[in-house]
Amino acid sequence: MNQFTKITILALAVILVVGTGCDKGSDKSEKKSEDSFRIPDSLLTPKDRFQLVLDEYHPIKGGVMANRDISLHYPASGIYRFISNKMFSIAFDSYNIIEEKIGRPTQGKIVCIGAKDMDEHKFLTRKEWWYYGVIKGDTIYFEPYDIMLKRKSRESGQTIAQIAFLQKFAQMALREKSGDKIPRWLRESAASYFAHEGSVLKEQAAQFREDYLDFKPTVDELNSYLEIAQEMALTRISFYIAYQMFENLLDLYSIEEILIFTEKLGEGSSLDKGSIEVFGIDYKALIKEISDYQAVPEASWKM
Repeated sequence: MNQFTKITILALAVILVVGTGCDKGSDKSEKKSEDSFRIPDSLLTPKDRFQLVLDEYHPIKGGVMANRDISLHYPASGIYRFISNKMFSIAFDSYNIIEEKIGRPTQGKIVCIGAKDMDEHKFLTRKEWWYYGVIKGDTIYFEPYDIMLKRKSRESGQTIAQIAFLQKFAQMALREKSGDKIPRWLRESAASYFAHEGSVLKEQAAQFREDYLDFKPTVDELNSYLEIAQEMALTRISFYIAYQMFENLLDLYSIEEILIFTEKLGEGSSLDKGSIEVFGIDYKALIKEISDYQAVPEASWKM
């Protein structure tokens, strides 16, 4: 091998080594470029966390957003399309809170339907403007979403939308946990507890102080008033009484014990048996222990 051939081979070897090094540098450069264009999690749109399987809008039929647990329906309207993401966020957060604190609201998917106006709300629910939602099976019929977003609790600052989704999802979870055997007064009041609705119930009941000052329904009557929910004053006073009974129950027992009682009902226990097992007294005695309440708040709460 002559000198020229040796030099040629050496030059080719240098080129190969340098070329390989450039390729590696190019790979690193491309990787760095990819990383620089990756969107940080903090900048992802809110919808990404919902894990939606459906997000559609029709100018006549309206829109629907759905994931594994929630299907939120809203009317065909610019305003409802604009707030749909906000409403789903409230529903999504409410579901997660209630699932953690009580359990899954239902084994299937919750369908949430917002009315286009108060006339449609009344048609769908047979309820007036003051009743924000009705549960029918795994479906909840709500009053118009925009109204629920505008109204707020003066005490907590929560919108009615936040309270409503928490309260209704909690009711469904308590129904699921108890095999639909939980008494209506306890289902409503416990759900209001998880929705932080106590101050709202107090404000609402204060409007009817003069007419219901000495109102003392039996627990069966209370369940009936809450179930029928047709007359505003009677219904709101009944909600407030049920909530006071729940607060009295919490003074004696923990929320964990109350949920165990609910679970006992779902396992087949009667009200008496479940009450004895968890609280040490039968259901009638339990009701007597917690029935010290005011039908309406003090006058200072009158709106």
